[in-house]
Amino acid sequence: MNTEARTNAITGSVTVTVNEAAGQAAIERAKALLAGIQGGVDKAMKASMSRTVDRLRRESNQAIREKYDITDAGIRAEKNVRVRYSYQNGVQATVTFSGRKIPLYRFGGAYPKVPTQDIAAGKKPVMVKGAWTMQYQGVAARGHQFQDTGPTQFMDAFVAQMKSGHIGIFERTGGSTSEGSDAIREIMGSSVAQMVGNQQVAQGLTERAYETFETELDKAVYRILTGWR
Repeated sequence: MNTEARTNAITGSVTVTVNEAAGQAAIERAKALLAGIQGGVDKAMKASMSRTVDRLRRESNQAIREKYDITDAGIRAEKNVRVRYSYQNGVQATVTFSGRKIPLYRFGGAYPKVPTQDIAAGKKPVMVKGAWTMQYQGVAARGHQFQDTGPTQFMDAFVAQMKSGHIGIFERTGGSTSEGSDAIREIMGSSVAQMVGNQQVAQGLTERAYETFETELDKAVYRILTGWR
């Protein structure tokens, strides 16, 4: 039995694969205990894999937050999870994480928390509807993604609120809008798929998968034995 969990940084997938190539102790123990029950080993492996995937889905947020400075709410709002099972050549479950990039503003360390004008810096020229006008600029924004790094200050970025009510960290692109105003774009952080693809996050999920599958396999064997008897 080989339990493998790996991540693909491009697709954002976490794959947990089970076959008889390695780790013979756990599978041999299950085979010995379920020798008199037809289909018992397959049933135990499928049940344990299902529970492994359930835990993997639940604890993916925890694995991400160990590396990234973001709340559970910030993760869930952008997470789409799909699970696919295959029972050819062993049991294989593919857990795929997808979703859009998350605004940098929603990670920890974002500052200022609300749009704030830098009055002390005075007014600067801004293009508005094709004409230059003097306006106060936003306070230089700060933000980061990782738990082990301090917030980075973006001298040319600022916190702004859109007409929709959305607040984010924006920067000027150097271009103009159709109305003649300065064009801006939002600074984005990683998507859930990219965070799951991070090496440290992937390793954490791998270790959880290893531990969970072996524990759940023993439990599944016990349930089958007690039910059979």
